[in-house]
Amino acid sequence: MMIERIQEALKELELQEYLISDTEEASAELFFVRKKLDMRRRKNTEKADVTVCRNGETEKGRMRGASEAGLTPDMDDEEIKAALREAYASAENAMNPWYELYQGTKGEKKDAAPEISLTDAAALMADALYAEDVRNDAFINSAEIFIEKRDVRIVSCTGTDVSYTAFSVNGEFVTQCLEPKDVEQHFTFRYDGLETEALKEKVREALNTVSDRAKAAKAPAAGTYDIVLSGENLAEILSFYTYRSNASLVYAGYSDYKTDMAVQSAKDGYEKLNLNLLPTVPYSSEGIPMKERELLKEGVLRTLHGTSRFCYYLGCEPTGDYRKTGLHNGTVPFEEMKKGSLYPVTFSDFQMDPMSGHFMGEIRLAYYYGENGMEILTGGSINGSLLEKADELVFSLEQYKDAAYEGPLAVRIKGVAVAG
Repeated sequence: MMIERIQEALKELELQEYLISDTEEASAELFFVRKKLDMRRRKNTEKADVTVCRNGETEKGRMRGASEAGLTPDMDDEEIKAALREAYASAENAMNPWYELYQGTKGEKKDAAPEISLTDAAALMADALYAEDVRNDAFINSAEIFIEKRDVRIVSCTGTDVSYTAFSVNGEFVTQCLEPKDVEQHFTFRYDGLETEALKEKVREALNTVSDRAKAAKAPAAGTYDIVLSGENLAEILSFYTYRSNASLVYAGYSDYKTDMAVQSAKDGYEKLNLNLLPTVPYSSEGIPMKERELLKEGVLRTLHGTSRFCYYLGCEPTGDYRKTGLHNGTVPFEEMKKGSLYPVTFSDFQMDPMSGHFMGEIRLAYYYGENGMEILTGGSINGSLLEKADELVFSLEQYKDAAYEGPLAVRIKGVAVAG
């Protein structure tokens, strides 16, 4: 750990207000071509991010600036001090209205890593990845798996001294089907643990998807459809509420959210949102303890979240920034939900604009469940507004989980425009 060296340099420079986040990261990486292991790699790195504060006074009143220096173990003491001096000088050009620094906590180290080596964990996830690759018509033609463990310690001038170990799995794979036409599709995955069953299910669906994409020949007719979105696409839709409830956006005036404000409602037969903020690490980058928090209760905003600076400006509790949500909804079986709907499974690029509420994407594969049965389609695009459709949502009973979202597998959105 570099923290003691950095603290000594700060003391010598008489820099009294600081935040240090030191991260040691180890990773095991596997690269496959078809089912053959093409390359194996291990990495170990360490980096410390040091935020240095500088106080000032202007005609507007008290001000505080902050700037960051990135330090590595191979830097000698003079190089460390030079980087800290530069950060302190830069802080003068980044002055903001006065805010209190987070008054820190001390705690025992929290460890979320499984009791298994990174190499063994990578092998376990590789076995899960290829467990479903048994079809004749579709296969995985390449894959990458990354297992990462981070040891983090956060120390500040206000008394923070906390540490934790975080574990994550991520990667990507490409599926291919050769007949009736040669098609490839790209998929990614990210988990906070060894979610082998979730990865197996993802591969199973990916192989089904690429096989059907090879058969698809026509685009959906232009018009208005009830749309079903699932998995990562549903999580992207819900990110609208996480983004808009961030204290930095509220303070800047980009979001009008405030606690106890109804930000979503529901017509008869539809669902009000019950959405929670979920921690992915025990502490934020400032050392703020992260815990599950209620974001929306029956469509009413319960929490603004963010760094100590912006929460101080808004007069609310500092929570840290959240990136994961958990949805406590779901009333309709997935098979029932799909009837009479267009279900885009994969897009070339699905996006939610958190400022306008618009979501859009070009369809690579979709299923239409009409009176004459299921039809496989490709092409066209969807374009809708969550602000217009938020009161006409229903969610599936079936569940889904990844590193950014836990909750219902799918949502049905009424009356979304589709260009054929």
